Amino acid sequence: MSIAFALMLMSGTTFDLDPAYKPVRDQLAPARAGQIQCHEPDTAARTCRIMTWLSAGVDGRVQVRQLTALSDSPALAAELRMTVTREGDAICGVVNDAYMAGFRIVGSRAPHAPISDKRYTILYRDTLVGALWNRKTCAYAYARPDNAMQIEVGTVDGEFAGEMMSQYIWISPGAGYRLKARPPV
Repeated sequence: MSIAFALMLMSGTTFDLDPAYKPVRDQLAPARAGQIQCHEPDTAARTCRIMTWLSAGVDGRVQVRQLTALSDSPALAAELRMTVTREGDAICGVVNDAYMAGFRIVGSRAPHAPISDKRYTILYRDTLVGALWNRKTCAYAYARPDNAMQIEVGTVDGEFAGEMMSQYIWISPGAGYRLKARPPV
């Protein structure tokens, strides 16, 4: 971690967010209450681009299951199961072979059956994960008291990574949400 970044964190940096957003000190509290993260939500359509289940383990370890919608036609998602660690207010991990061991391409509609086409796995690894290979990523959560939407700010090797920012809400597993990919560009 760079010294400048460490000082920024210790000083209570806001990553230039609206001052109404404050750091979330216990990112796992909603998960312990049985909720899941819904990233890039469309609350009217009840869709999420990414759904993440988190559960606290021992020694600061956190079990993660994440589904990321890749395509609606064909209906494909990336499923990832991994262990990360809590480091202060952040949740951190390294993208490496252990990360990829918990990865597979699945159908984006429940029950998320595995897709055996290896081309999708290679494409995902080369295009989406390649830039992060063997690098430490951390996620910090920020929330406003008057808004259910939270902001996740990411770092790579201790440096701010704006492209890793996302918005999410916490939802009940039975709320009827489903995965929906980003529209093609």
